[in-house]
Amino acid sequence: MEVSFGGFQVAVLAAFLVVTVALVTIFVVVARQSTRNVAFGEVTHTGYRLRRYWFAFLCLLLGSGVILALFFLPYPGNASGTATVNVSGGLFYWSMTPDTIPAGSEVSFEVTSTDVNHGLGIYDPDGILIGSVQAMPGYDNQLNLTLEKTGTYMMACLEYCGYKHHEMLKEFEVTP
Repeated sequence: MEVSFGGFQVAVLAAFLVVTVALVTIFVVVARQSTRNVAFGEVTHTGYRLRRYWFAFLCLLLGSGVILALFFLPYPGNASGTATVNVSGGLFYWSMTPDTIPAGSEVSFEVTSTDVNHGLGIYDPDGILIGSVQAMPGYDNQLNLTLEKTGTYMMACLEYCGYKHHEMLKEFEVTP
């Protein structure tokens, strides 16, 4: 099995290594200077100055990491050009329009509930969970998926909603 790393993973690894080397260097310097006798006032002044620079460095590092991470979110981007499928959950059913989807389509599931909270889980033809979203009364939640495989997909409720929760299933077809 071949493993490939993208540019972002390499950049994160490089940043981790730089921070690790900086921390080790700081610990070594502090350990070497701990045997030195210094007046109390000098230690306090130097310590506060170093602490201020270290805090500024950490804020800059963490802030830039958060800003950079915003460009690499694992969520789908713009959902324009996708097919919209309306899904509604109720005690103890799922309704869906349309109920047939062409393979390879980018699908935006618009999910709501008519009564209580439900958890919509979508399983591919192999029985693998490929997406989930909450179905809540009064809210329209969105789940964006690309359905590549043809076959029968299954929708199931993932949040206990009553005594027939286990029967809250719906199949739909992804056609070639």
